[in-house]
Amino acid sequence: MKLTILAAGVLCAAAAPAIAQDAAGGAAPATPKTDVEWREWAPDPAAVELPNLTFAETPEDVGDYQKYYYFNRADTSFAEALTDIRQCDSYARGLFGGDYYPNPGTTAMYGLGGAIGGAIGGAIASAIYGSAEERRKRRVNMRRCMWFKGYDRYGLSKDLWEKFNFEEGNGKVEEPKRQPLLARQARAASGPRPAAEALGL
Repeated sequence: MKLTILAAGVLCAAAAPAIAQDAAGGAAPATPKTDVEWREWAPDPAAVELPNLTFAETPEDVGDYQKYYYFNRADTSFAEALTDIRQCDSYARGLFGGDYYPNPGTTAMYGLGGAIGGAIGGAIASAIYGSAEERRKRRVNMRRCMWFKGYDRYGLSKDLWEKFNFEEGNGKVEEPKRQPLLARQARAASGPRPAAEALGL
């Protein structure tokens, strides 16, 4: 009987630090460190600032609505919106090839010199046109993906858009900067229904 009580006491004492550690961990989750951890990061929506979406529309704003906008879907939770935006972001950033002059015949016809010349020409073309083209592709793919998921698109002024969005040219936006911005986009996407008219696809 004494042995049983002693064993139970030892088990309880061993479990206590683990319980305290779990409680502390739940109260103060660690900041993500790796790209994978950032992509799985689940922020508290109350801690994510809702972007300012109120502005006085100008003709210049209307002309730029193909570039500057946000998404919104009625009756959508923050977690749902963040999952959808992350998925569409993954699709959008994975579709850029970066090769504007694919011409394997050059190597066959002109040999190594042709291959080197083609590589140099492709690099120059990518530097000139690649950044703008990748930004355009990202916008188109994000619009299509979010439209498919049932989100409407609403215009926004450039200065407000830049506060919680990003554009990728020939470089990429790393996860520690990318994911907090996607979280703010999810706050807008799951926020109050805008009074403005939806733009469509």
